[in-house]
Amino acid sequence: MTIAGRNRARLVAICIAALILILSLISFVGIVLNGNLDNSLVTGTKSAESSGITEFILSFLRNNYNGYAVLISILAFPFLSLGFLIFVYFTFKKTHAIEISFFAMFTLCISFESIRLVFPLYSFSNIVLDSIANLSRLVYFFRLAGIMSIFMAGIFANKIITRKISSVFFFIFFISFLICLSMPINNFYISRYFLSDIKAGHSYIYLFLIAALLACVNYFFVYITKNIKEYLFAALSLTGALIGYAVLLYASSYTLLGIGLALFILGNLSFIKYIHSYHIWQ
Repeated sequence: MTIAGRNRARLVAICIAALILILSLISFVGIVLNGNLDNSLVTGTKSAESSGITEFILSFLRNNYNGYAVLISILAFPFLSLGFLIFVYFTFKKTHAIEISFFAMFTLCISFESIRLVFPLYSFSNIVLDSIANLSRLVYFFRLAGIMSIFMAGIFANKIITRKISSVFFFIFFISFLICLSMPINNFYISRYFLSDIKAGHSYIYLFLIAALLACVNYFFVYITKNIKEYLFAALSLTGALIGYAVLLYASSYTLLGIGLALFILGNLSFIKYIHSYHIWQ
C-alpha cells in the first residue's frame, strides 16, 4: 500500500471515528437527561479472608464507585480515537512507517467501546437477552482486534513479513471474530462497567494480556536486534499506554479515570513521537 493509499484509509478511519463520537455524545446526553444511572444499585461486599492492604484497596474502589465516572471513561474512547487518528494522519502524512497503520487500526477499534453506552441508554432490562450477548461480544471483538493490531505492528517493525497489509487486517478480524464467537457470554447480567461478563473468562483474559505483552516485547526485540534506541522508548511508551488502556476499561472512579487518561494519552503520544523520529530519517 502506498503512502497516498494509507492516507486515504486514515481519512476514512477519521470519518468513522467522528461519526461514532457524534452518536456517543447523543447517547451520553440521552442517558444523563433520562437519569438512567443509579449509583445506589452498586454495592460492595466485605470479604473476611482478605488481607488488610487488599481490603483497603477494594474498599477504596468500591466506596468511590461512580456510574458517571464509568460513563465518562466510555465516552473518552471515541474522543481519544478521533484525536489520535488526526494526530497520526498529519504526523505521518509524508512519512513511510508501515507499523503505524496497525496502531491507527488500534485507535479506531477503541472508539467502539462506546457500544457499551447502549446498555444504560435503554435501562438494561429493556434489551433482549440475545442482543445483550451480541453487543457484548461485539465490544470484545473490537478489543481483541485492537490488541492484535498492536501485536502485528511490532511484527511489521521487524520487517519479517509482507508489506501487503490489507490481507493481514482481514486475518486479524477473522481470528478475532472466531475467538469472540466462542466466548460464553453471560447475557443475564450486566456488570457495573456496562458490559456482560464472560463465563469462566480467565483463558480469554490471559489471551488479551499475552497479546498485549507480546506487542510490547516485539518493539523491545527490535531495539535488541537492531540497536535502535527509539524502539526501546517506543516499547516503554506502549507499555504505559496499554496499562492506561486497561485502567480506562475498568475505571470505576474519577481517580482511576484520571490515572487511565494520563497514562493512555502520554503513552500513545510518546509512542507516536519515537516511531516518527526514527522513520523520518529513513
